[in-house]
Amino acid sequence: MVMRYLVRVHGHLSRDLVSAFPQMVPAEGPAETVLRGELPDQSALMGILHHLDEMGVAIAAVIELPDGEE
Repeated sequence: MVMRYLVRVHGHLSRDLVSAFPQMVPAEGPAETVLRGELPDQSALMGILHHLDEMGVAIAAVIELPDGEE
């Protein structure tokens, strides 16, 4: 089952870093970046979180989105 997630990180991500997550759509706020997308399973989510952590990106929140929420 495909799950929808929102990952909020502190700061703005470079285009190169965002391009590493083609399944996620970025949106920038004043001091943060929000990545939203559909992932096949929790393992895929953990891969994204691990990659962000390796790059020194501070993760502020991870939220599973209910069906139909944008």
